[in-house]
Amino acid sequence: MLLFCTAPLVAQNDASTDILESIVRHYYKNERPVVKGRATQHLFVYCNAPNNNEELFETINLLKLPKDIASRLKQQVKTNTAPASWSAPLNKILNADERLRMKVNECLSLESYQDKQKNSGLNTHRLMIVSKPVFFPDGKTALVKLVFYRTIEHNKGSVLHMELQNGKWIIKQHLSEWET
Repeated sequence: MLLFCTAPLVAQNDASTDILESIVRHYYKNERPVVKGRATQHLFVYCNAPNNNEELFETINLLKLPKDIASRLKQQVKTNTAPASWSAPLNKILNADERLRMKVNECLSLESYQDKQKNSGLNTHRLMIVSKPVFFPDGKTALVKLVFYRTIEHNKGSVLHMELQNGKWIIKQHLSEWET
């Protein structure tokens, strides 16, 4: 019985890792790798997978989904509050692709990121914050809140509408985009 209860959770964890990989590859594919002897890359991923909140409800409402699906998504936002981390999935992704590892640094906490930025004196650092995916009942569609944090004044984000196609998660739409 326990095996049947944990199978969906394992599947969602694998899907979350695949979603993170798709996002990292998409946003960092055009970055130039660090060349030995040059300044370090300024791209980081936030270690924690933040919980979603009522802000995601606005995006769900904009999609004009059937009432039962919208309700299930909102319920998932309210109940999926256990702490989660992108650290292990990110390491797995970067260890599997050396070229990508040359482009993206390790994950950091917000405090560590701010310390690195402050110590460098540069405004070129970026921290990609990926919230926990919210999965549609079909398991092949998800909403993922994504934020790029630079400084208090310079940030941008959106909610990614993602779909599983041919075994790969792809970004179908950027919803509720914003920039400061």
